[in-house]
Amino acid sequence: GGVLAGWNGVVGFVSVKRGGEVRRKPECVHCVLKAVNLDLMVVAGQALFTGAMGFLGGSVALHAFALQFMGDLLAKSVSFVGVRASLRPPTEAYPYGYGKIQFLTSLFIGLALLAGAVSFMSYNVIHLHEGLVGAPSPLAIVSAMITGAVCELMYRYMSCVGRENNNLVITAAAWDNRSDALSALVIVLGIGAANLGVAWADHLAALAVSVLVIRAGTRIVSDAVRGLLDESAPGHVLKDVGEVVDTFPEVLKKMDFRGRRLGDTWELDLRLGVDEKLSVTRLHQLETELIQRIYQHVPHMGHVHCSFVPYCE
Repeated sequence: GGVLAGWNGVVGFVSVKRGGEVRRKPECVHCVLKAVNLDLMVVAGQALFTGAMGFLGGSVALHAFALQFMGDLLAKSVSFVGVRASLRPPTEAYPYGYGKIQFLTSLFIGLALLAGAVSFMSYNVIHLHEGLVGAPSPLAIVSAMITGAVCELMYRYMSCVGRENNNLVITAAAWDNRSDALSALVIVLGIGAANLGVAWADHLAALAVSVLVIRAGTRIVSDAVRGLLDESAPGHVLKDVGEVVDTFPEVLKKMDFRGRRLGDTWELDLRLGVDEKLSVTRLHQLETELIQRIYQHVPHMGHVHCSFVPYCE
């Protein structure tokens, strides 16, 4: 088979392209903004709570945890601005929308986590080297348990919102909360061991928290960089689109099938081989029907570009 050179007397091939309008339900936008606001308020509360409890309970790990929450507060304040900006509709200057702002804000969150973790780690290494160790009070254990429970609840809520809205910033914030929950668990174990006579366990817990934060930050940075470099849409998205295309008997060949992520939506670039006898009018109808059906069956779809070329088997 191959591509034909002419089509109804027209040399070359007919190309019909249309950028799909990004469609977001108002309730979805409200859900995302509500999640960002709640996350911001909870992080601010956690920073104040762990800082006060670290001081009252005499726990270095909780002190460091409070510093980590302060870093999170800064990073999530930036992400809040980023989410609001990314939800703006496309303009003449930015016809594909502002979705990539999500990758930039996620990158900032990841780098902030990495910087905070390295600082956190060096602080505790210095204290261990100088022998500045001691056993925190039981109040510190209770505080770490409460903090961990709140962080885990926020992780479950934020991951649900991020998954349902295909929002990378919300997902990054969710993993940040999971990292905090695991950090709190490590701190509970460290403080408990310190109260049982292992004086350096509180600082060791702080170092373990640093490793967990570095792991979470690395994952967030990696996802953001892949998005900025236009990594291909995942296989399940392209598979779903392919199944929609296969419902049109006029499409004889999927010649070029690509997709990428633009924030919380997907952009598709389809080059399809069709029967050379189709009229230009039918091609325009086919394009409209195809795009509408893709929107109906594939979640989080944004722009769809279709090119049709004559093809014979």
